[in-house]
Amino acid sequence: MSLKNMAVKMALAFAAAKGVQAYQQAGGMDGIRRKLAQQKAQGGSAGAPSSTGGLDGLLGQLGLGGGGGSAGGSSSLGGLLGGLAGVAGGSAGAGKMKGLLDTTRETPADTAEEEQVSGLMIRAMIQAARADGEIDQAERATLMEIIGDSDPQETAFIQAQMTAPVDPEALARDTPQGHEIEVYTSAVLAIDPDNRAEAVFLDTLAKGLSLGQQQVNDIHDAQGKPPLYTV
Repeated sequence: MSLKNMAVKMALAFAAAKGVQAYQQAGGMDGIRRKLAQQKAQGGSAGAPSSTGGLDGLLGQLGLGGGGGSAGGSSSLGGLLGGLAGVAGGSAGAGKMKGLLDTTRETPADTAEEEQVSGLMIRAMIQAARADGEIDQAERATLMEIIGDSDPQETAFIQAQMTAPVDPEALARDTPQGHEIEVYTSAVLAIDPDNRAEAVFLDTLAKGLSLGQQQVNDIHDAQGKPPLYTV
């Protein structure tokens, strides 16, 4: 089972679409592939700096061409989030995200720690998508489409998260020190926060992770999302 690969697919789809509802409206994974391929053909204007592996690295991880799946830092979780900021907010967003991630502990590749953090990122995305109520059939279908032909263990993990309690405090408690930004950013990726329930979820998660209000707003800005706080 590779939770990292699943986290890459889910995060890329949500980042490109800017939320689960936008993902559905964009035509699902086929629509996202077309959008990313179009951005790449236009010179990667929405890509991240080369130090993160950029759009080419993210496309490569989904088998969309461009190679570079392990180039730069795109194979790391921090590099993934930097590249996703490039997809969502262009080079400015990628630069902001890189600055935020400078305080994140580097996760050794292909280790138990990487799988642990990847699992937390997936939990954060699914809980954020469910924050305004139980996940509906359309959202469930979206998540299952994103993970595609995963092995039974991966599918079981996702299905378990769809029915597990939405508990941002527990999610924060389970997050190892040094990985707070990765987990919070994953939650932001999955939604376009526009209602009180989502705002309360993100606020509770941020406080549990001991993230400051300006730091939270900077994460939202880097991902092309509205700020959570007025500061």
